Amino acid sequence: MKILELIEKKKLGQEHTKEEINFIIDTLMNNSSADYQISAWLMAVYFQGLTENETVYLTDALIQSGDIVNFEELTPKIVDIHSTGGVGDKVSITLIPLLVSAGIPIIKLLGPGLGYTGGTIDKLKSIPGFSTGLAISDMIRQLKKIGVAVSSNIHNIAPANRTLQAIKYTTSIMDSIPLIAASVIAKKVATGAGNIIIDIKYGSGASLKTTEDAEKLARLIVNVGKKLNKSITTVITSMDEPLGRSIGNAIEVIEAIEFLKGKNQESDLADLTYEFAAIALINLKRYDSVEQAKEYLKYLVSSGAALEKFRELIQKQKGNSKVIDSYDIFELPRYKISCSANKSGFINRIDGYKIAYACKLLNAIRTKKNEEIDKSTGIYLNKKTGEQVFEGDTLFTIYANKHEEIELVKEYCYNAFSISDNQEAHKNIIYKVVRDDQNV
Repeated sequence: MKILELIEKKKLGQEHTKEEINFIIDTLMNNSSADYQISAWLMAVYFQGLTENETVYLTDALIQSGDIVNFEELTPKIVDIHSTGGVGDKVSITLIPLLVSAGIPIIKLLGPGLGYTGGTIDKLKSIPGFSTGLAISDMIRQLKKIGVAVSSNIHNIAPANRTLQAIKYTTSIMDSIPLIAASVIAKKVATGAGNIIIDIKYGSGASLKTTEDAEKLARLIVNVGKKLNKSITTVITSMDEPLGRSIGNAIEVIEAIEFLKGKNQESDLADLTYEFAAIALINLKRYDSVEQAKEYLKYLVSSGAALEKFRELIQKQKGNSKVIDSYDIFELPRYKISCSANKSGFINRIDGYKIAYACKLLNAIRTKKNEEIDKSTGIYLNKKTGEQVFEGDTLFTIYANKHEEIELVKEYCYNAFSISDNQEAHKNIIYKVVRDDQNV
C-alpha cells in the first residue's frame, strides 16, 4: 500500500477501506508520509467527500492514534458539550458551573483557539493565576472532589486529529463536513464523556455558512456516533452575528460572570446556556420536559449556586477568584474607545466575521498555532440585532493596547453593522435539534 495510490484513489472519488484509512493515519503518525502528501489527500477529500462508512473509519483511526480516557464508574454521568466554534462563543464558561451546580460532573479537555472563533481555554487563562495544565490523573481526583475539572493538557488525546487540523487551517479546507465530523467525534469519544452534546454553528461567524450544511453535519455526527456506540445530540445554532455582547478573552469571562450573577437573562447567551443545560438534564433523565429543566436551572442561577461553583473551580485551579467580585483584577487594556452610531434606526445585522477580523487586528484572536494573544483586548457590542439605536448612541466599544490599530478596527466594526428604518422580526438562535435520526 502506498500513499500516492490512495491520494489517486480519492482524487477519482473512489471509496477507501478501513485498512486504507488506518494506513493513511499510521503514516501521518510515524512521519512516513510528507505533510504535502497528507495535504493532497485532504484536498481530494474536500472535493470528493467521504462516505458515512469512510467517516466512521477515519474517526476511529483518529481516536486510536492516542490515549482514550476512562473515568470508570463516573463515565455514564459525565456530560461534554462541544461547539464547532463561533465568534464570542462563551457558552462553555456559563454552562460548566451551571451543570455542576445541578450535580452533573463536567470534565473539559480544551485546546487553544485557532482562527477567528477564539478558544475557551484562552478565555479562562485570562483569569490571573488560572492553571490549565492538569494531568488526566489530577483531573479525575479534582472531578471526584468538586465535580469539575478543566485542562489544556491534551497532547496525547487524538494526536492525529491535531495534526490534521493544523494542515486543514493552512490549506483553507475547514468547512469539509466529513472532516469536521471526524474531528469533533474523535475528540469527544477519546476524552471519555458518556453524554455528548454538539453545538453546530452556521452563519457568517462560523465555518459552515448555511443551515443546509449545518444539518448535513448534524446528521452525519449523529449517525457516525451511533456506529461507534455513542449517543450524540446535536443542536444547530445561528452564528450570523457574535454570541453575546463581548468578543475577546477577559471581557467574555466578565460577560459570563454577569450571567451567573443573574443578569442578562434575556439574551442569546442565556437562551443557549439554558437550552444546552436542559438537554443535558433530559438526556440524563432528570426531567421530562425542557420547560421543567429550565425552571430548575434558572433557580440555580438566581440562588447563586452556579456562581459559587465557578468560584470554586477558579480557586481549585489556582486562579484569583476575586475577579468575580472586582473586574479590575483582570489585566486591563490601555485604551477604551466608545464609537457612536452615525444614524438612527434598528440594528438588523451584525456581521460576525467582520467583528472577528477586528478582534484579530487587536491581537485578541490567534491565527497561528503558537501565536501569543492579548487577553485584555476586544470589542463590546453596545447594541445588538433588533435593538433601536439613535444617532450619537454608543454602538460598540473597542478595548485596545495599540493606538495605531484603532482606526482600522473602527472601520471593520462600522461595516459590520447594518441599520435600517424597520425593526426585523426576532430570529430564534436555535434552528434545530437532531439526535438518533430524529428531529426535535
